[in-house]
Amino acid sequence: MHRRRNGERRTDFGNPVLHSEHDRRKKRRVAYRYSATAPALAHAAHGRRSMLHSAVNNLPLVLIICGLMLAVAALGTKMAMRIGIPTALGFIGVGMLIGGQTDLRMLLQGYEGAYSIGNIALALILFYGGLSTDVRKVRGIWLPSITLATVGVLGVAGVTAYIIRILLPSAPWSVALMMGAVLGSTDAASVLQILARERLSGRVREIVELESGLNDPMAFILVATFTSVAMGSSFEVTTIPTIMWQMCAGALIGGAIGWLSSLAIGAFEEDSPEIYPVITIALALLAYGIAESLHSSGLLAVFMTALTLGNSADLPFRSTIVRFHASLAYLAQIVMFFVLGVLVIPESLLDIRVMASGTLIALILAFVARPLVITPLLLLFRIPIRESLAVSWLGLRGAVPIILMMIPLTAARTSNGQQNLSRAFAVVFVCVVVGSIIPGSTVRWVMRLLRVRLPPIPRPSTTIDMITKTPLDTCMMIMVVQPGSAIDGKYLSEAKLPGEITIALVIRGARTHRVRGDTRLEAGDEVAMSLPERMVPIAQVLFGELGE
Repeated sequence: MHRRRNGERRTDFGNPVLHSEHDRRKKRRVAYRYSATAPALAHAAHGRRSMLHSAVNNLPLVLIICGLMLAVAALGTKMAMRIGIPTALGFIGVGMLIGGQTDLRMLLQGYEGAYSIGNIALALILFYGGLSTDVRKVRGIWLPSITLATVGVLGVAGVTAYIIRILLPSAPWSVALMMGAVLGSTDAASVLQILARERLSGRVREIVELESGLNDPMAFILVATFTSVAMGSSFEVTTIPTIMWQMCAGALIGGAIGWLSSLAIGAFEEDSPEIYPVITIALALLAYGIAESLHSSGLLAVFMTALTLGNSADLPFRSTIVRFHASLAYLAQIVMFFVLGVLVIPESLLDIRVMASGTLIALILAFVARPLVITPLLLLFRIPIRESLAVSWLGLRGAVPIILMMIPLTAARTSNGQQNLSRAFAVVFVCVVVGSIIPGSTVRWVMRLLRVRLPPIPRPSTTIDMITKTPLDTCMMIMVVQPGSAIDGKYLSEAKLPGEITIALVIRGARTHRVRGDTRLEAGDEVAMSLPERMVPIAQVLFGELGE
């Protein structure tokens, strides 16, 4: 039985009747394609089910491996900081080893699953970066940092693309620009870890940390744009307003969510500090999801949400929330590097051309591209040349470029295109590893050469913290009396401390001393005190941590 619909004869099954030999051949081709791909899809699904079943049956072994990995990461942190490389970088090798011996790549569903995991991990890292950024300290460097995160990323991508064209003349400009955009941004997690124990003069630290938190969204937008061009789409002028919308809307959405959530949290009557980290995780996920659903930058929305929330005066249990997200960001970095290591095929790294290209691009990026673009931009804002060069050298690469490389890999429609891009993925992987080790391991030497590295100061062996729901007008902290400082060898009665600084306890060796007027402060004493935030720089000068 046949029906007519819009002048077309249809069967009871809703399919048009094939009137020509061309239609019949087309149907046979579709049927053949389905018959060829269906067994492959069924085999892949069966493989994933088998691996999940195997993981459940060997759960104790899986937990032992995960526990050992986390223990090694925690114990290796101090050594990695001493060397100057990100700790989680070693988990790329662990991922390569496990991924080559198991079907974990299949379980991740290729690049699409790894890209989703990487985005979530990066959002958590950026949330911690925004939460721990003090707006008062970066108030005068917003414009330079935003310039580096936008114009700087575009400039580094352009210079890198030009270098790739020189090395590979056969590469189209669209592909070279796509590769340049992939390598154009710095990695927030790597930068925060390397600078954790470094004392730098001027505004170097603040500029680098703020830039690393802001430049990832710009890099994602550029990679998506150049990938579309490389796939055959033409670049139109209307793309520029779209990019501006994604950046501005992401920032506004994040700021609005952060402001509204700070009001809601301030009115939330809950005295249990363990509830608030759960709320902040929910806010990070909501900010990312809402911004992405409105076709704006989810990563920038997450950063701005955390920045607004972290600098709110009504945020309860601030220290507990920040410490929790610091640990969560570190765990997210480990997961991100491990998953990316799983995707790397070790055999592809044996190609001498891949190793040579990745190493050469990383060296040129560190020594030529980034200094050539970043230094003149900072000089426009009257940043001293030594600080500008220091900022340009601190552009560490991490997992972000590898995540960005998954955008063209998932967009490639043919197996030949994915195979060609897999070689580019291997080159980016080598570039990231070399780009993390070389600048990271030479940070102390280069900063000392540029005379922006301050001598390290002894850290107190004791920590002190007040967990309060209601934010106070003072903070508790411990400082170490430095040799030759203004209060070294002085009695407390003659130390001339400001009245707003209250000394609570003096720790000398393994003994604590009550504070009285005749208490003498000596070099190496750890002094616990209460003081307003604005008095911290004065206390640092008195204790010898900062020059007068």
